[in-house]
Amino acid sequence: MFVCIDLGGNNIRGTWMDRSGRSGTPIALYRPRTLDGTKKVLEALIRDLSKEAREPVEKIGIASAGPLNLTSGVYIEPTNMPELKGFDLSGFIKETFGVTPVLENDAQASALGEIFQGSLKGEKDALVFTLGTGLGSGVIVSGKIWRGNLEAGPELGHIYLGPGRKKRCGCGQVGCAETWLNATALHDLVRKNGIVLKSLKEVRIHLEQKDEKALKALDQYGKRLGLYLSQMVSVFGIKKIGLSGGLSELSPYFLQSARYTINYRLASRPWLLPDKLAVTPDPHMSALWGMGYLLF
Repeated sequence: MFVCIDLGGNNIRGTWMDRSGRSGTPIALYRPRTLDGTKKVLEALIRDLSKEAREPVEKIGIASAGPLNLTSGVYIEPTNMPELKGFDLSGFIKETFGVTPVLENDAQASALGEIFQGSLKGEKDALVFTLGTGLGSGVIVSGKIWRGNLEAGPELGHIYLGPGRKKRCGCGQVGCAETWLNATALHDLVRKNGIVLKSLKEVRIHLEQKDEKALKALDQYGKRLGLYLSQMVSVFGIKKIGLSGGLSELSPYFLQSARYTINYRLASRPWLLPDKLAVTPDPHMSALWGMGYLLF
């Protein structure tokens, strides 16, 4: 029996899971923007999940945004969680629960989760992208994370996609794919099409009402995504693609234009066309499934 945790910028989510992949109802708690607050919420969540588990918990797995040194368990310069810089996550869990946790980058965990229980279940080679506050990526080869020479794997959200986006990326540069495809980028697209939103969550209301401005914004977003994905397929030659993250829930409104753009960009190289472009059945479970996969 395991406890699987997804530690993100805004929330800490977790569930218990057994060796068959069965799990409890995920619990999501707001993550305070302080180190002490994060520790308290993380500890409380793990204790609650351990009580809910049907048997004693053997292992704890934590997927987290980073950069996080997976060997030492210490945060380096976490882009969206600067208050955690220097925090020894592994040491904290070991001291509190007497267990050395299994750690993984959240995007890599999501990629494993999608081939384990998600949209690409059973696949051995896959590219998985998490669309949300940032743009996470995971490359799976022969059922394992392909990292290149990087501890957490390639950060494909920092591929240069063009100069149009002047907003600076968390990495300090401009033009990164993340700045073209994250939640802020979509919010900006909606606003440029004449819709003022207090929160991006409100865009779904406009889409369900078939607001032409909202539909146009999502179509534009899909074309951006298709351009990016066609480049990734060209680089890796992997033709199974999965999408996760909060923005994936809007996929019915942008997936068609993404597919069209991929087909257009790869028209002269049809052998590269993806065999599958699939969306997760549950973006909140992707990283949790992935940690279960690792803990098995």
